[in-house]
Amino acid sequence: GTSRPADARKLKELEIEGQNMSYDKMQCIGKTYDEKKALHLCKEMKRIALEACKSEDEKAEVKDMTLEKLEDFGVLCRAGKSYTVTNAFELMTDNKNRNAKIQCALFKGITRDIFIDQKEFTGPIYEQVDDAYHFVLRHINLGAEIDGIYRSEEYELPTKAIREMVANAVVHRSYLDEACIQVCIFDDRIEVLSPGMLYGGLDVETAKMGKSRCRNAAIAEAFHYMHIIESWGTGIPRLYNRCAEYNLPEPLFEEFGDGIKVIMFRKVSSNQEKVGNIVKNISNALEEVGNTAEKVINEGKKVSNTFDKYM
Repeated sequence: GTSRPADARKLKELEIEGQNMSYDKMQCIGKTYDEKKALHLCKEMKRIALEACKSEDEKAEVKDMTLEKLEDFGVLCRAGKSYTVTNAFELMTDNKNRNAKIQCALFKGITRDIFIDQKEFTGPIYEQVDDAYHFVLRHINLGAEIDGIYRSEEYELPTKAIREMVANAVVHRSYLDEACIQVCIFDDRIEVLSPGMLYGGLDVETAKMGKSRCRNAAIAEAFHYMHIIESWGTGIPRLYNRCAEYNLPEPLFEEFGDGIKVIMFRKVSSNQEKVGNIVKNISNALEEVGNTAEKVINEGKKVSNTFDKYM
C-alpha cells in the first residue's frame, strides 16, 4: 500500500514473483547433488512426520519420502537427466545461508533493554523451528490444574499457536533478505519478527481471513508433509482461535520496513499484580517515612534557629 524505491534485493524478488517462480525451488548455484545427503533428508522427514502423529492410524497414512517426491515438492530439480539441488534443499540440509537462522531472546520487562537469556539457532531450518519453540517454552509459565484426582499441567499460552508463529515465519520469510528471524519474549508479550513483507499483494486483513500466497512453495510442501504446518492459509485464523480459547487479547500483525511482526500478548498473573501492588505500597510507605523525617529535620532547624536568636 506504499510507494518506495526498490533496492537490488527487492527487484530480484519482484522479478522472481513476476515470473511465477519460487526462490526456494530455484537451483542452488555452486552446490552439487549428494545422493547420500538426499536420502538422509528423506529419512529425517519421515521420522519427523511419524513423531507428529497422535495415533497408529495416522502413522499408517504417512507415506515414504523418496527422491521423486522431493523433486515433486521442488526440493530437488533436474539438470538434464540428473538431479541437482535447489535453495530449499540447501536450507534443509547444510544451510550455509548466514541469514537463515533464528535469534531468540528473553528480555527483562517490556522493552529491548536488558537480556536475561539469548540463543541463536542455525542448521537445517526444520530443526530451527523446534529449537526456537522449546526456547519459548522454557521461558513462559507452566501451571498445574487439579480436576478430581487428576493433575494436569498447562502453559500460560497456547503452545500450538507459538509453534505456528515460528513455523510460519520460517516458511513465509524472504530468504533474499539480509536479516534473520527474531523471537523476543517480554513480560507482557511474545514477538516474532520475520524478514519480508506480505507476499503476492496480500494485506493483513486479507491474510486474517485465511487467504495465502506462499513465497517458498517447496519449503511449505516439505513442512506440510512433516506436519510442522497444516494446509496453507489456515495458520493465522488458527492463531486467533487458540488465543481466544485462552481468553487472551487478539494477536497483532504489523508490517514494519521490509518485515512482518506478529505479537501474542501474555496475561499478567494475579501474583504479579499483587507483588507489584506490595512494592508500590512499600514505596509509598518509604516515601511517607522520608517526608516525616524531613519534617522532623525542618522542625529541628526551626528550634535551633530560635535558640540562636536568644544566644
